[in-house]
Amino acid sequence: MAVLGISLVGCHKLVGLGGAVTPLVNIKVQVNGDFSQLASPRIALVWGMQWQPEPFCVVEAESPESPAAAAVATAGCPDNFRFVPDRDAADAPIQPGSLATLTLVDLPSADVMVGDITSRVAYASLIVYDDSNSNGTFDLRHPPHHRRRGEPPPQDDGGAAGPPDVVWGASFISMTLPDQRVAFLEGTFNSTVAFYPRSGCPDPPAGFSLLSAGGFSAAAALASVPNGPLPLEASGSCATAGLDQTVFLALQTPSPELQALSCMANDGGGTSFYVEAPADDPDPGLTHLRACTSFPHLSADDGGVPPGQQLVVASAPTEDCQYLTHYTLRGCNNDPACATPNWNITASPPGWWLNACPVQQ
Repeated sequence: MAVLGISLVGCHKLVGLGGAVTPLVNIKVQVNGDFSQLASPRIALVWGMQWQPEPFCVVEAESPESPAAAAVATAGCPDNFRFVPDRDAADAPIQPGSLATLTLVDLPSADVMVGDITSRVAYASLIVYDDSNSNGTFDLRHPPHHRRRGEPPPQDDGGAAGPPDVVWGASFISMTLPDQRVAFLEGTFNSTVAFYPRSGCPDPPAGFSLLSAGGFSAAAALASVPNGPLPLEASGSCATAGLDQTVFLALQTPSPELQALSCMANDGGGTSFYVEAPADDPDPGLTHLRACTSFPHLSADDGGVPPGQQLVVASAPTEDCQYLTHYTLRGCNNDPACATPNWNITASPPGWWLNACPVQQ
């Protein structure tokens, strides 16, 4: 197979160079609804990333430690079972009453597939959006990166200038809702790979396909998180089809759940990122919700709960994406109970900390 030259355009966008390319697949989409509020309606095929929610978000959803912690989780934790975008692979304009065609000329790259070369899969959502800056691309936003101790300030590799694109609908929003997802399977399917699993559904076929499922209860899913597997999809909702059929989508009222489909994630593994409490209050005006909490403990985790407390700060309502910041007096970026901490100011905590998190263990 001849290899075409490629160029990086925008955020995570590969565009072929060197003449006409034979499409791998054309996806026909019919979007229904009132388009009067959309200035530049478009549809994008976006491959998803493997992601797990932070333990703090899971624990607070099951049993909040305090009203303040519950408020922080509501403000800073996105849906624990949401579709998380990774790469916009195809984009097309939408004309009301007409079919839109998404053309894929490249297979999903290895970094958006989960598994090994004998069995790996990628899933995508079809996202309807209003192209706010008219650049013809669904702009993926990235929560602010955290700076690791001793590193220079990181460069934000996500997002674009101007207002964010507004999401008006999608085929795959959350595993707790009915979904249609574009799938690409290479090799044989491995059901043990926990990547947007569809419990109780048939395995996807090799190559491209369109999979449907009915979703499951968020409460039942949270209860299964420590030990798995996820609950069965709604009875009779599993379906598999080829991409030669038309996919029908409906415009929805914009909401935080829809807008989260434009938000990438800082850590695909679902680990919390801890940072040293600074000398000065990072939010003296208290524009962000925050709570002093113990470290979360999942019932299936035999490691125990580290001693001490953390100050968890939520993103502001005005920010594009939801995220959390975890401040501690002692620890490492990936472990507050590490044997050799990168910082330890428990003997002389900052003055502002004593007011924000007064009880120390």
